[in-house]
Amino acid sequence: MAARTPIKLDGSNLKEMSSTDYNNIVARTAYLYMTDPSVTLSQVGSSGSLDSMNDTRTQAGSATTHASSFRSAGDTPDVSTVTVTYDKITEATASLSAPADTNSIRFPVWNNGGNIQAMTVQEMYDTYVSAATDSLIASQPYKIHTSTSSPSGYTIVSSTAVFTDTIANAGAYTAGGITETQDQPTTVTNYYLHRNTGSSVSYSATPMYIDASQNLKEYTSAEFDAIMKEVIRYSTVNSGDSCRLRYYIGGAGTNMGSGIVNTKLNSSTYAQREVGGDDYRTQEFPSGSAATISTYYLKARKY
Repeated sequence: MAARTPIKLDGSNLKEMSSTDYNNIVARTAYLYMTDPSVTLSQVGSSGSLDSMNDTRTQAGSATTHASSFRSAGDTPDVSTVTVTYDKITEATASLSAPADTNSIRFPVWNNGGNIQAMTVQEMYDTYVSAATDSLIASQPYKIHTSTSSPSGYTIVSSTAVFTDTIANAGAYTAGGITETQDQPTTVTNYYLHRNTGSSVSYSATPMYIDASQNLKEYTSAEFDAIMKEVIRYSTVNSGDSCRLRYYIGGAGTNMGSGIVNTKLNSSTYAQREVGGDDYRTQEFPSGSAATISTYYLKARKY
């Protein structure tokens, strides 16, 4: 199949739609999808369908104690890594029926070498929906953000973070506290999921169609809205039209908001404590600065 140029009513004349008309329909279709998406993301407690992400941090090594001397740094257990897995984003798709093409005249008409005929549903995908899906992906249907306050045009999906970056709280470890609790984390950044609510765009013109009496008529905005919303909601879920929309952690696609950064302290400190005359203790603590270990991105792509 192929993209077609629909016909509009220009005064009392029939005319092919302009690029402005086309672009406004594409933008309006993307907006309609944003108001009622058929591929959705949500925050869950665990076992989300998107790939998991790891938060790593260091923790203190086990403490040593000896009756007559301090164990050397080499004989004191090293700091180790704690890994917390986050799989808190899940994707769901609506169960939808294919758009009906009543009497093969439901969709806009175009000029086929002097013959006025209605577009097929596949031509609707090729003409409008593929470009509208590209447009909505570019406008980021979802966004990762580091605050529960939503960016302009977005609403928060859940006030529970989908990822929390933690590091060892180096200041919590002291020689005087040996034996220190090994894992003493502090939060660096929380990451939250937000959904785009869309920015309304109006049609500059609506196409013509063939009614049940074989007359040419002009869609009202509401009539054309219903058609465009139906076809894009179906196509973004289902296969066969190369307009499916899916979300991923990493890989190809368009970034949805900020990167999700996993950091970890990059050094360690050997510490000693004498408790009385027969209790010599040592322990290694996390120290240094926070280094980026990995960065994850929520992605969207069409296929």
